[in-house]
Amino acid sequence: MTLLQRFFLVVGLSFSSLLMATGQSFTVLHTNDWQSRLLGFGPNTEYTPETINDDKTIGGVARLATLIDQRRRELDGQPVLLLDGGDISQGTLFHTLYRKHAPELRLMRLLGYDALTLGNHEFDFRPDGLSKMLDAAKGHLDEIPAIITSNLELPPAQRYLQDNGTIQKWKIIEKNGIRFGLFGLIGKEADEVSPNAKPAVFAEQIATAKFMVRLLREEQKADVVILMSHSGVVKNEDGGWEGEEIEYARQVHGIDVIVGGHSHTALHEPIMVNGTPVLQAGSDTRYLGEISLELEDNGKVAVKGYKLHTIDDQIIGKNAVTEKVNTFKALIDQEVMAGSPYSFNQPLVKTPKTLTRAYDDQVLGNLVTDGIRKAAGSDVAMTTNSLIRDDMLMGDSGIQSVSDIFRLQPLGVGNDNQPGYPLMKVWMTAQELRGLMEIMSFAYLIKGDDYFPRLSGLRFTYNKMRPPLDRITSIELGSHETGFTPLDLTDKTRLYSFSASSYVGSFAWVMKDLSYGLVSIIPKDKNGNPLADLKLSIVDRLPAEEGIQEYKNWQAQLDFFASLPDTDGDGIANIVLNKNVTEPRMQTISSFKPDDLLRNATWILWTVTGLLFTILLILFVIGFRTIGRIKKNG
Repeated sequence: MTLLQRFFLVVGLSFSSLLMATGQSFTVLHTNDWQSRLLGFGPNTEYTPETINDDKTIGGVARLATLIDQRRRELDGQPVLLLDGGDISQGTLFHTLYRKHAPELRLMRLLGYDALTLGNHEFDFRPDGLSKMLDAAKGHLDEIPAIITSNLELPPAQRYLQDNGTIQKWKIIEKNGIRFGLFGLIGKEADEVSPNAKPAVFAEQIATAKFMVRLLREEQKADVVILMSHSGVVKNEDGGWEGEEIEYARQVHGIDVIVGGHSHTALHEPIMVNGTPVLQAGSDTRYLGEISLELEDNGKVAVKGYKLHTIDDQIIGKNAVTEKVNTFKALIDQEVMAGSPYSFNQPLVKTPKTLTRAYDDQVLGNLVTDGIRKAAGSDVAMTTNSLIRDDMLMGDSGIQSVSDIFRLQPLGVGNDNQPGYPLMKVWMTAQELRGLMEIMSFAYLIKGDDYFPRLSGLRFTYNKMRPPLDRITSIELGSHETGFTPLDLTDKTRLYSFSASSYVGSFAWVMKDLSYGLVSIIPKDKNGNPLADLKLSIVDRLPAEEGIQEYKNWQAQLDFFASLPDTDGDGIANIVLNKNVTEPRMQTISSFKPDDLLRNATWILWTVTGLLFTILLILFVIGFRTIGRIKKNG
């Protein structure tokens, strides 16, 4: 070996050592909770992905695609993974194509996603719906992104999806010599809110995670282990974080990165737990998360930087994606809206301001329940905050199209297997109505604002100083347009009609069990005959036709908003902010006034009062005797 060759060998070895010492850089791009929000967060007709600086829309899959392409170009030369934390579907008119055309998964393939995990909404059309979607996607694509959910056990009819590798427990992806081990989890809370997933089963999460980490590291020799989780995080009042994804990082050693979802949390910096970054990128295609990492020579993974990119009209949309989205819009008009007076982009109603789902913002909740009540022709209607799935954003014009109104009440599937919860209608006594209101008005105090009741056809007063399930002091039926009539809360004979979505209404049949027998409701037909189950209460949209034509909640909303008066003569209905829609229909007070404490009290208040009086009497007697003994001994 010549002197010159030795020199170059030494230089080469030194350079290699330097590279090893500095480690290998890689990047993870991530999203979660697309929820079929292909056009972003704003009035759909104002979204202009082909231009910039001319709309207020945040999000949109075409603009997301452009940013992903840009980041890949700028990161050229290092491994880049694009991952998603679940709930790709459900929430817009696009999800009505889920089972037949799989628009979300086909677009994810177009954007170049490496892998995703399943969320609870992927089961909204039941396991059979999930299998139809995946089969449809495979029919349209040469290859679909890897779908990885480690704690899922499908029922026998859909188990072929796991047997043939369409849904995987784990996966190794190798890029630039780095072996990335991926696994996925659906969390406990996500499991609880996916009743349509049954009979699919989700195994215990922590035990599954420990097993997967061990398998990926020891058997599959993964250099980096990444969990895609649909479980969620929660911010405490003190600014700290908790939730299932925090517990995964805390209890399971060996996870390098957690790409999260479910709670729709826009994290502008990672939550670091025992050295593991927990990530989430909001929801509805509004953000793209980007974490820069380094695989060090000792095998540790270090965070080098993080950015949560906002998707807005500073980004021009990718034409190929816009064209694909437009084909899906056309399919909706051809298949979903066929035979109806509506179309995807049709202007339907104009709002004078943005209406939100905030529990102290009354208007949107009042309007939605007014729509349910009108469609069902009932005395009273109800929903909850969590089932109003979108705000009504004013944008520049205030015009809301059919596709915007659909997003208010998009969830569910009926007995007809078609998208949307159907409306139900039953009859109850005044006493039963009161019991239902007691349960619902107390539930949100325990479970949070998502359970806040939204009502139509009545208003009531609720005294928080009284014992739970005996806090309603008065109920009035009616509205500001028709006037209000006090309800005799002791009446056990006269019947009043009640309507809701089938999801909300189903709780009437189990209210006695949920309240441990304190509240009992027997859903009845208009003649007072008990109804054995929910199916007998479904509202028929076309009673003249044979069979039951389920009146979907989203159809009721379209019909209601289209029926509002056109107050400015432009051919589009208007939302008028009069007292009928702005007044709170549940008035909460905290009063010790005797009238507020005792009005319409039931045995619950008298029992609690008797117990308190007995306890006070016992304490008084004990105290009196103690004082007597002290005096005697003194």
